[in-house]
Amino acid sequence: MMLQQFTRRSILALTLCLTFLATAGFAQEGSWESIGTYDGVKVWRKQIPGSDLFAFKGEITTNLHIGKIMNTFLDRDQRKYWVDRFKEQKMIEKPNPLSELYWIHFELPFPMTDRDYVLKADGQNDVAAHVFTARIKSVVDGRKGPDDCCVRAEAKNTYYRFEALPGSEKTKLTVEVHTDPKGSLPDWLINLIQKKWPSKTLSGLINRAKAQNQIAPEYANWHDAPVAAPAPTPLQP
Repeated sequence: MMLQQFTRRSILALTLCLTFLATAGFAQEGSWESIGTYDGVKVWRKQIPGSDLFAFKGEITTNLHIGKIMNTFLDRDQRKYWVDRFKEQKMIEKPNPLSELYWIHFELPFPMTDRDYVLKADGQNDVAAHVFTARIKSVVDGRKGPDDCCVRAEAKNTYYRFEALPGSEKTKLTVEVHTDPKGSLPDWLINLIQKKWPSKTLSGLINRAKAQNQIAPEYANWHDAPVAAPAPTPLQP
């Protein structure tokens, strides 16, 4: 009798415990969880509904003019200097200066197979707020089908945000990524590898931009402090 009571209590306790863990996990779903700082970049992760792969976010403020960052970011020939594990790329279409459809190949260490993506990038300038944003995601395009070099991976969502801080030459950089490299890699290994991606990406971009002397002219005045409105003239008695 005592054994049966003990077993029932154990099952009840285990059920309550599992229910609590499931509820706790659901409560955290969709919220960013800090996981540390790497190379000065603060990094978070987030659970995505229907996926065992985390989304990751990185953020850093650097003493660098946004025009130098944009001069590097928008120049496709600069990617080989700052994009982690970059191997090669091919432009498919460029409808305007801030948008591009391209294929990119990433070299992975042996014995892993290289990955490639067909990506559509769309950038936008918010001149009033002095903010540039870009969204990048995988697309299917008949002009670049599967390649023998690689496993075709999927970028579900990549987001960049660069904000020129007024009255200084500081820029706040943010990147978010949720990608599935496909293939046979276990999810835990993918999450372990990808948690460093935001810091490597932003650090690489900043270091490359520091080596640039040119400032993209359309962003030259983005750090200017807003002009204060003149004080109203007091009424004469």
